[in-house]
Amino acid sequence: MKYLPLPLFFLLILFTINNASSQTISPFAFNNGGGNTRNMEWSMGESVSIANFIASGYSLNTGVLQPMTNIDKDNNEYGPVVYGNQITIGPNPTSNLLHIKARFNEMGTLSILLFDAKSAIVFTQAPGTIYSSFERDILLGNYPSGVFYLKIYFKPNNGPTKIGIYKIVKL
Repeated sequence: MKYLPLPLFFLLILFTINNASSQTISPFAFNNGGGNTRNMEWSMGESVSIANFIASGYSLNTGVLQPMTNIDKDNNEYGPVVYGNQITIGPNPTSNLLHIKARFNEMGTLSILLFDAKSAIVFTQAPGTIYSSFERDILLGNYPSGVFYLKIYFKPNNGPTKIGIYKIVKL
């Protein structure tokens, strides 16, 4: 019986493996998102990307998902529920700079409070009476990493006070 030389044997194995079928794994990404039902709201992860894109009148902030429904009937202060698209905050998460942009259709008084995870006030600002647009940067570089809550009060000249709370992640 004649034996195959070793290099020829490996070539034969290589050609056999090339023509064989096996599992194919293609790279893909899951969409970060969420949703809600009558009794529950969920998120499928929070993006760690720090980016803010503005185009054609839309603002996209990749980052911490803010609740869009009022699940807790005793607490109606979820920022996006209260203000809708009147206030945009980003980037979130952030390592230093937090940009707040607000657009109101009425004149009123604005106050901003930033709380740490222990509910201690670490920053406060009362720009006073504003009308139409308002923009402000808050520097978070001196604060430790963690979760913060931004509470925004807006008291229109005519009507009830609006209070909205946003979750901010400091890297």
